Amino acid sequence: MAAATLAVVAGLALGGCSGDGEGPGGGSGGGSGEQAVETTAELGKVRGGLDDAQAQQVLAEVTEVVDGWIDGGYAGDYPRSGFDEAFAAFTEDARELALGQPAVMSNAEVAGQVERSEVTQRSVTVDVLGVQGRPAGATAHVAVTVELAGGVERTDQVSGRLLLTPGKDGWRVFGFDVSRGEEGA
Repeated sequence: MAAATLAVVAGLALGGCSGDGEGPGGGSGGGSGEQAVETTAELGKVRGGLDDAQAQQVLAEVTEVVDGWIDGGYAGDYPRSGFDEAFAAFTEDARELALGQPAVMSNAEVAGQVERSEVTQRSVTVDVLGVQGRPAGATAHVAVTVELAGGVERTDQVSGRLLLTPGKDGWRVFGFDVSRGEEGA
């Protein structure tokens, strides 16, 4: 399945699905400015003639984008209403789709009822596709645990894939397949 995912990434990346010209906006800034737990990041499959240094650089850059989404979407100070920063490294179309899924792609749906949201686990495995020795696409397989407290008391699991393409302003998320559910449900 990872090979098929990489093929889709390559096809979209090479087919002109690049960013919308806006800045990357990755990073690990959340509303509180600190990550409660560090991201466990590892390389998955690497295809297309990339050397170890290139693959490690892609891993670091893609992890930064993923951290920006996690911190902006799930961590930070509550109650709050703004979640735009979570999608700063998303293309315009992907951002629009993500904002249309507030119960999955962020805590936007429950933000007014939550007094605390803590990310207690975050991991990413990055598959990288190279074309002619250059990074052409990546798939970030993510797993996040979010503990909510206040008017909403529960622990959620967020997992899935973010599909990324490199651009002049850094890696951009152009697609995703993410689900969210209550732990133990």
